[in-house]
Amino acid sequence: MIGFLKKGNSLISSSTDDKEVEMRRLILGDHLLAIIRKADGANDSSDGKSVNLTALQTIGRIAYSKDATFLPQISEKTQNLFRNRLTSAFSHLLSDLDSYTYPCHLIQSIEASAVGMDEQISTARDSSISIMEKLLKRIKKSKAKDNAPLQALALLYSLVIFQLYNGEAEAISILDELQICYDKLIRKKDSEEDIEASEILVELLLSFVSKPSVLLRKVTELVFGAFIPELTEGGLKLMTDVLESDESLRGQQALFDQEPEDAGDMDVDDEDELDSDVEVVDMEADEGLNNGHLAHSDDDSEEDDEDENEDMAENNEDDEEGKKLDDALALALGTHKIDPDIESGSDSDADMTDSEMMALDSKLVEIFSQRKKEPNKKKEQKDAKETMVNFKARILDLLELYVKNQASSPVAFGLLLPLLQLIRTTKTKQLGEKSQSIIQVFARAFKSSKDVDDLSVSDQIKLLKTLHVEGSRDPAHHFSKSVSTACLLVASSIYKVDKTAFKKIANVYRDTQVAWVEGEVKMQAAFFTEWINWCQSHAGSA
Repeated sequence: MIGFLKKGNSLISSSTDDKEVEMRRLILGDHLLAIIRKADGANDSSDGKSVNLTALQTIGRIAYSKDATFLPQISEKTQNLFRNRLTSAFSHLLSDLDSYTYPCHLIQSIEASAVGMDEQISTARDSSISIMEKLLKRIKKSKAKDNAPLQALALLYSLVIFQLYNGEAEAISILDELQICYDKLIRKKDSEEDIEASEILVELLLSFVSKPSVLLRKVTELVFGAFIPELTEGGLKLMTDVLESDESLRGQQALFDQEPEDAGDMDVDDEDELDSDVEVVDMEADEGLNNGHLAHSDDDSEEDDEDENEDMAENNEDDEEGKKLDDALALALGTHKIDPDIESGSDSDADMTDSEMMALDSKLVEIFSQRKKEPNKKKEQKDAKETMVNFKARILDLLELYVKNQASSPVAFGLLLPLLQLIRTTKTKQLGEKSQSIIQVFARAFKSSKDVDDLSVSDQIKLLKTLHVEGSRDPAHHFSKSVSTACLLVASSIYKVDKTAFKKIANVYRDTQVAWVEGEVKMQAAFFTEWINWCQSHAGSA
């Protein structure tokens, strides 16, 4: 079908034209990926898994192995394409954590003879495969119902080893970090260094989710979900710190501690573009953003004002760039800038000699060439904003997963203030709506939770006061609604732990209401109406 003849254990081309062979091999990669996607429709059937494993092994063999049975030898271009196809296959297959076996078993089954490795890389690879195999053995022997942490770490090891094979510079350092996570989270091994393993894991996952990759996003969500019970306040703070960053070029540079990369380095070949692992994010299509009742006419007018200000800033920037160009041209021509007050019959139009014209022409070429080399500031700013917005959106997805599973945890309540601050400060409407949605999800999850013994009443009262102060910072209706939801959530947590603490809750609301009536703070009246409704729903239950 694709121009290959199979002889014994080898694949030998029936064509003597190397270019035609390479083209057919590229088609083979597309067909194998299509087979994996179609076979996956068989769900958990053994036939579907067998087909997937066979197709994966074929892709992996061509991508990473030197095989004398392939004539002519596999080109670097073909290997790179098959590596991209393998990434796409993993993106499709890793629908849940049980699919961790696909990359793990592939690592064990292929010989990466086509990958150039020095002693350091080879040692890191061998050590990592050894740990991965130990994890697989523990999973097989374990009688525990939940092996999610073991599966998640094995999955991480396998995929980072593939990154090592692909020559990614950070792969070795990531494997070192995984070693720490393995020792402290799985082996429960103490170390002399004061290292919080959950924070290292969160930093690693943040580095994954910051990249526009479908595969890395899926893996991040799977691993994060597996280690949710292990996450500490410090680990979550690493995530909320990102939410505080500016959604701008300055914010991107501060967060990643580096200058933006040259856009030319990010070019993708046309033939790989259709199957690229790069994720194009549509915030409007994300789940949890369907809260139309949160839209507000004031928001629209504010956004219009912001757009107008941005347009004015861009026009000012254009004027400034034009002024610079005028100055450069004036210097080159030896004239003044264009001035309507200068008489048209100026001596500046005097004839020039041929040599002077050639020198001027050379100078003008230099000016315009230099101008062309200057970075497009507008595009740079726009790309940086999109990067930051997408990064924050992915973090919000993870935080939503956390509050669903840890609604009664004291650590989870620490997320309320950062979420409210993001709603108040973000210039991206979708991020604000997503944060509002998470607070609502949190409140629903807590309502159905039972174990709240670890909550401290005094700490929750302090949090409630802090949220009231935050609520007074912006009287906007949509913000006040979210503040009210968060405050009533905290009030419910206190009441569930200790019904006799109701007076302490009421005192916080009373103080805020007095300050509101006396004009010291601006609040929506609905904030207090919802509090009264909450009191009515709990009347007589103490």
